[in-house]
Amino acid sequence: MFAAMARTPACWAILAALAFSARPAAAQDAPLVVNPDEPLDIEIDGTMLAVSLHTGSVNNLTLYPEATARLAIKPVPMFGNWRLSIGQTKVLSGRSRATRVILEGIPYRTRVVWLEGATGVTGDGTIGPLAIPADHVAIRLGGAKTTVHSFPMLGVINSEVGTGFAHDGGKMRVVFAVEATGRYPIASAAAGADIAKAYAGVPTDEVWDEPIVFGIRRPVRLVRLGRPLVIGPFRFDAIAVRVRDRLDGAGSGDKLPEPPDPDADADRSEIIVTGPDKKGQRPIYSLTIGRPFLQQCGMLEYRKAAQEIRLSC
Repeated sequence: MFAAMARTPACWAILAALAFSARPAAAQDAPLVVNPDEPLDIEIDGTMLAVSLHTGSVNNLTLYPEATARLAIKPVPMFGNWRLSIGQTKVLSGRSRATRVILEGIPYRTRVVWLEGATGVTGDGTIGPLAIPADHVAIRLGGAKTTVHSFPMLGVINSEVGTGFAHDGGKMRVVFAVEATGRYPIASAAAGADIAKAYAGVPTDEVWDEPIVFGIRRPVRLVRLGRPLVIGPFRFDAIAVRVRDRLDGAGSGDKLPEPPDPDADADRSEIIVTGPDKKGQRPIYSLTIGRPFLQQCGMLEYRKAAQEIRLSC
């Protein structure tokens, strides 16, 4: 759903991706165990930064404006313009450059991105598991470790990492976000409509704003399901669904089913004429599962060489 993109020639981008993904051999072999409530120590040009692990956002090492001001870091000429997009919609502009970084004592070279206009954020920045210089990233969650649930890992460093999942109403990308603290898993508008139709979902009047990425918020609606949606160890009887607003691909898609009208006459037939429904941008099909559900598990692991996500619950 999220993507950070550089305005670069294709050949340069391919070479850069190869160069920036290189990691020390020792770091690849040793698993890095992380507590999601403790920021990672990162050093850039002799300046120490506290960066939070985000598993449901772009994976790039992304710094907030205050941190980049302290570093006085400059973008690479010509190729340093970046943008953060939700689907095909740009939501934040940014800059970037490749630089040497020391993360938890491990030196490596990576691309650093900083975004202009990121608000409502704390700390110095974020980093995702694909940008960490270890082949195996394990995140302590505090719950039980009875059963291991394995999922194929999908994603690249310039976007979020997740897994594909087929449910009774269609397919979608599922993202496990340790930084998300909402009461319900959050579905994009299109995925939410599919789930509601397949699982006897009933939209409610409860609407609120949820943080999406780097201070950006979007409205969601509570949908209660007539039968549970089961994903690995999780059973959901309700989900929050992005309100159709066409601001980006996650807000585009089919409408939620209408709740039953208690005053309707079952014996009366009606002919209803409506105009065309412009769906806008290409819909995104995604579901984000946050910390309130993940914390029933003991460990969340990203195994890059095996292209596998594991949840021990």
